[in-house]
Amino acid sequence: MARSIQPVVFGTAGHIDHGKSSLVRALTGIDPDRLKEEKERGLTIDLGFARLRLADGRWVGLVDVPGHERFVRNMVAGCTGIDLALLVVAADDGVMPQTVEHLEILDLLGVRGGVLVLTKIDAVEPGLCDLAAAEVQELVRGTVLADAELVRVSSVTGAGLADLRQRIDHLARSVAPRPSQGPFRMPIQRVFSLPGIGTVCTGIPVSGSVQAGAEVEILPLRQRVKVRGIQAYGGAVDTAVAGHSTALAVPDARAAGVHRGMVCATPDVFAVGDAIDVELATTRRAPRLGHREPIRCHVGTVEVRGELLLLDREAAASGESLVARLELDEPVCCAHGDRFLLRLQNPAQTVGGGRVLRLSSSGRYRRRDLGRELADLASAGDRLEARLEHDLGLAGPEGRTVDDLARAVETPEGEVLACLAGMPQVELHRQAMRAFLNVHVAAGEAELLAAVDRMLQRRPAAASVQRAALRTTKVLPAPLIDHLVDRLVAAGRVRAGNRGRLLFVDRLRPLPAAQQAGLERLVAECEQRGFRPPTAVDLAEAMGVQGDALASLLDRAQDEGRIDLVGEHYYGAATVRSVLHAVRRNCLAHGDQLDIPALRDELQTSRKFLIPLLEHVDALGLTVLRGGVRRLLRSSALQRELAAERP
Repeated sequence: MARSIQPVVFGTAGHIDHGKSSLVRALTGIDPDRLKEEKERGLTIDLGFARLRLADGRWVGLVDVPGHERFVRNMVAGCTGIDLALLVVAADDGVMPQTVEHLEILDLLGVRGGVLVLTKIDAVEPGLCDLAAAEVQELVRGTVLADAELVRVSSVTGAGLADLRQRIDHLARSVAPRPSQGPFRMPIQRVFSLPGIGTVCTGIPVSGSVQAGAEVEILPLRQRVKVRGIQAYGGAVDTAVAGHSTALAVPDARAAGVHRGMVCATPDVFAVGDAIDVELATTRRAPRLGHREPIRCHVGTVEVRGELLLLDREAAASGESLVARLELDEPVCCAHGDRFLLRLQNPAQTVGGGRVLRLSSSGRYRRRDLGRELADLASAGDRLEARLEHDLGLAGPEGRTVDDLARAVETPEGEVLACLAGMPQVELHRQAMRAFLNVHVAAGEAELLAAVDRMLQRRPAAASVQRAALRTTKVLPAPLIDHLVDRLVAAGRVRAGNRGRLLFVDRLRPLPAAQQAGLERLVAECEQRGFRPPTAVDLAEAMGVQGDALASLLDRAQDEGRIDLVGEHYYGAATVRSVLHAVRRNCLAHGDQLDIPALRDELQTSRKFLIPLLEHVDALGLTVLRGGVRRLLRSSALQRELAAERP
């Protein structure tokens, strides 16, 4: 069944009583007026649905919309899902007010083409048909239907129906289907209940696909439900695909209050918000619109009231194009690139429409700053690379995680990751899966190195700082600091040391002769003391150096790996290395368990020095203390390194 469906949907449009529903019946044999009131009054009130078989056996969907001005909201709910339009005009009436408004709506919603259908030709003379046809063709100039062919038909006699079917068949095959890849999203057009099935949601998916048994999310409710079954064009199918008029059986949604205007979507992909940033085009008939003009926004199948926020002007005239924000009274779900329609609250008149740039949230903003930001976003267009670059530009040095970016551009993470990999202006911190623009990385690296210089200004011989101290300076966002450090480590410009120290290799430049001589004396003093190591106070007395000068030399000796600080005492590096070998030998001789008395006797030191030494060995990862007993970690890198050395 799924393979016999052409993923393209037609919709009717036109003034009341111009024969839209009669035309659908004549083409398909299906009466789109399903409500009792519609049949009694002979008036279409809500959306109707039918299917038409093409010449090759495939099906296309037909959405029939009401023509009365009171039901424009229902008409728009049907038109947002259609690809092609049948603009219906009765030959005995010609162009009427709703003909004009419906055409404006089709134009603003970006319908991709259609057919001009002149109906009721059996009711008038041929000359009047010619006049009506000329009037319609004049009306559509400069619109999305400017190139549409005009077909004259009679739903009573059947005249012209064969030509119309042929034209529909040609258009259905010539229009590219909606993308079935990516996340699924279906604005809900109808919700009803069936015995033995439960709640059913119908609509036209605008992207992606979903299979029976899969889970979908009802937005903006954020409720997850399972799809128990799918029907399309009168038959059960395994998969609902973009461009198919579809019915989803979702019995779990029974108590959730699901209604038209909500959205069925792949979970955790699409956002919900109460503000929409848009590219807006006002109609030629629109009145002057002011900042904070009360409006009705139609997007997807929802109509919601709100205000039009103008960002770079105090008023918008007819026929203008601009960027703006729509601040809504309740949250909605839509996505970048969706078409929307704008109507006044009173009187209910169509005044504009256009393209969604992004879904946002109401709150504080600076009008001109937001206007410039939206203008940049509009210029980025629909290219994924441009949208990602724009979003990263807004994020600044903070960068954005891949999953945040995926939500922002409504695209699966895998596609976003692949796109980022091909963008030379972007760097990805793989460990955190966070992206940054190169300009922010370059500026951040310069600022990071400058911050290290400031931190070590009073200890110029030193080359290392604590990672935690670098983060607390708040010179850069923590995620960028982490990326820069990992980047510098990979380049060999930084070495990650013990206890969170970061050694900046470029700072290990040769010292002045006097300072180098002091460094050698300090190292010799620590080495000579062996297992009775000195403190900083002891070294100050022995060398006659103190304060920042001594701290600078102590840091440099540690940075060069020549001494180690254990507790408050400074050991020669060779002494500490001998302790590591001694601990390893001791553990191996005692079933991997450390015999502390034996070690103390071997090292000929006291408990005062031994306990800090053992804690230092634990910190290095050679041993672990559990239940009061230290054991050798045979799997540690340090243990394997010591095993390869001659002690």
